[in-house]
Amino acid sequence: MSMVKELFALAVETRKEKDLPWFRLQQWYFYGVATFFSYGRFLKAKLARSVASHATAGSGVASLGLGNVGMFLLAHHSMMSYLGWMCGFVLFVLSLRKRRYVYQFGQFAWTHMIVATVLMQSSCFVANVLEGLIWFVFPVVIVVFNDIAAYLCGFFIGRTPLIKISPKKTWEGFIGAFVLTILAAPFIARAMQTQTWLTCPAPDHLRMWGQNVECDADPLFRMTTVSVGDLAQNLESALGSLIPHGWIGTFLTRWLGLRTVRASWFQVHAVVFAWLASIIAPFGGLFASGFKRAFKIKDFSDFIPGHGGITDRMDCQMVMAVLSHLYVANFVRMPGMMTVGEVLLKVELVSNEDLLELYVAIGNMCVSRGMRLPSLSASGGGWSVDPPDAGGVGEH
Repeated sequence: MSMVKELFALAVETRKEKDLPWFRLQQWYFYGVATFFSYGRFLKAKLARSVASHATAGSGVASLGLGNVGMFLLAHHSMMSYLGWMCGFVLFVLSLRKRRYVYQFGQFAWTHMIVATVLMQSSCFVANVLEGLIWFVFPVVIVVFNDIAAYLCGFFIGRTPLIKISPKKTWEGFIGAFVLTILAAPFIARAMQTQTWLTCPAPDHLRMWGQNVECDADPLFRMTTVSVGDLAQNLESALGSLIPHGWIGTFLTRWLGLRTVRASWFQVHAVVFAWLASIIAPFGGLFASGFKRAFKIKDFSDFIPGHGGITDRMDCQMVMAVLSHLYVANFVRMPGMMTVGEVLLKVELVSNEDLLELYVAIGNMCVSRGMRLPSLSASGGGWSVDPPDAGGVGEH
């Protein structure tokens, strides 16, 4: 919100604002609608997991306390978001004033550009937190480490300017930070993966830090003996065509003589995170520098004395947040797969007749795959799963 406020203020013309007393409120309304849409998508996905766990335990979706209205809003979240935006759109048209058309449409475009840019990136922070705090904390730490390393390398050995819009940036600082960040990433990752409050997914990690947090350990964070060949293959798959095929494997096996290493797969992903953060994240800061030069300002605001505004401090982090979310979605989790909870959220809205038809269809699908189906029995107002037998679809 602080970033949006700072960016809104850049294009304000005080003299014209006096003729538009409600226009600033419209901007914040669009921000609220966009927040509901952006953050709601990830919270909906998280709630879907809770639906799956409640349904498996026999308590059903109703135990979440959503009610019919809550289920309706959840199922039609995108439609509610669009209707909210349309209300703002209608109010904007009704608020148009003569001799202020250019300014109003310019502010309308500015509002949507800022809201889309900031919320698209900040909502990825929420998605990373819901996956587990480690997916939020590690990218933040690795960007801070890279920024400090670039400053130190540039201060001591920097000679060659990197880009004109930021004269203090040097190639020596950029390359030195790249090397140091990649070397440090596995050790930072190893220290973090031992903390259960970081590795547990929401809502387990939302407790107080001083309390004991327990959850089933994700195999991703377990130390194991990893084949260097498999490690190189996974890294090359993650990096795609950015580097020639086989270079990583050749470097590790032939030049360094490594065959196996003791590590977790999270440490492997940490190296890729470090590689991406060292190359891409600094350009978030360079973009912000160019942006400020375009408006002829030194800082976005004086919110943090001596350091500028929130935007000044979050420029690199915002770029990394999106990158982290997309990396987790594409290379850590299974892409394109619906969870049980997401399916159940849809099933909750069908009629009883369609529900029975779906039950039979799923049972027949399981039988056609040669699966042994468990039988169901009513207990305590819900259903419990009995040990599998050789039968087909249950009769309950």
